Amino acid sequence: MGVSLYLFKKAKEQELKALDARQGQQLAQDRYQRLQQQQDRLQQEREQLQFAEADLRSSLVEAQTTNRHLQEKLLTQKEELRQLQEQLRQQFENLAQKVLNQQREQLAESNSERMRLILDPLKERIASFEKRVENNQEQQSVQSQLMKSELERLAKLNLQMSEEARNLTQALKGDNKTQGNWGELVLERILESSGLQRGSEYLLQGEELGLRSEEGQQQRPDVIVKLPEGRHLIIDAKVSLVAYERFCSCLEEAERSQYLRQHVLSIRSHVKGLSDKHYHRLHKLNAPDFVLLFLPIEACFSLALSADGDDLFGYAWERKVVIVSPTTLLATLRTTASIWKYEKQNQNALQIAEESGKLYDKFFGFVQELEKVGGMLDRSREAYEEAMKKLSTGKGNLLGRAEKLKAMGINAKKSMGELGIGSNNEAVEG
Repeated sequence: MGVSLYLFKKAKEQELKALDARQGQQLAQDRYQRLQQQQDRLQQEREQLQFAEADLRSSLVEAQTTNRHLQEKLLTQKEELRQLQEQLRQQFENLAQKVLNQQREQLAESNSERMRLILDPLKERIASFEKRVENNQEQQSVQSQLMKSELERLAKLNLQMSEEARNLTQALKGDNKTQGNWGELVLERILESSGLQRGSEYLLQGEELGLRSEEGQQQRPDVIVKLPEGRHLIIDAKVSLVAYERFCSCLEEAERSQYLRQHVLSIRSHVKGLSDKHYHRLHKLNAPDFVLLFLPIEACFSLALSADGDDLFGYAWERKVVIVSPTTLLATLRTTASIWKYEKQNQNALQIAEESGKLYDKFFGFVQELEKVGGMLDRSREAYEEAMKKLSTGKGNLLGRAEKLKAMGINAKKSMGELGIGSNNEAVEG
């Protein structure tokens, strides 16, 4: 009987040990699955950053190529302008020398003043044009360096923002107003890092636009990004942290699944609320029929995608909402900044071409005026020679006749010889 009892106890102890081993194995397996899920999310974030980096590098190569072509074009235009200036300078010197050799003192003063009135504005235009070309070249060089530096900082900035977002989770948890303010702050920092200029290229809270809905209610989108041709892009920041924080803190799988569903539902609620505002219908805006919903935490965004990716995106798109994270939004805004930069460069190139045409027309008009001056000088010379013929060199000239009268004995106190004017007496006698 004692042996049977001993064997029964040993069997029970072995059975309990086996049960403990199975439970420990199940707990280890659950922990391994959670670690595997975290590794998958980190891998997904890493791939997104790689894709964003590849897109930005492609944009940099394209921008550098366009910048190089514009610099070559500007150098060619500057050389053509220099040659034109040299040619016109030589022509002007030749014409000016001819004018100075042919004109008398009074005519020289008049023509000199006239040429000064023509040349001074022209010199100012040339100096202004050269300065604008040089400034444009310097600006392109500086912008290229800035773009390279910004691209190198992009990955660091994204990692820094994600880390700051995680650090702020506890402080923001449960306070919707604080969460909203923090989301807008993150959005503003991304805008500042994008290269866009506040006021001219984006507006915060619809600054001074006085936007109102069809019912007359005031509307204040977080950000309105201005696009070329008078178009706009609307961005609104939304923060969903309560369910997300509980999901990350919880170890029980059933509760984690419940919090994950709540997290997705929270984002869907933000999508619906933003869609119901109908920002694209505001009459002072020329926006597409969709808005960008900005989630400031990359991990929060990735978790929602892993749980409800296709359905969440489809749900948002049906309501004209596009969900973006810091990485995708920054890439979008940097692209917009590049579009603005090349839009301004194209406008400058058109203005330079227009100014070049005006400068050429001005040179053409200047040459015409100089030709008129030359013609006037030629006619003045001819008139002067005709007058001198009648006075002293031509047949029957006045001076010869006057000298003949003097020789006949008229009473005269002065002599024409004092003026250095000689008479052709043969012409008089003839």
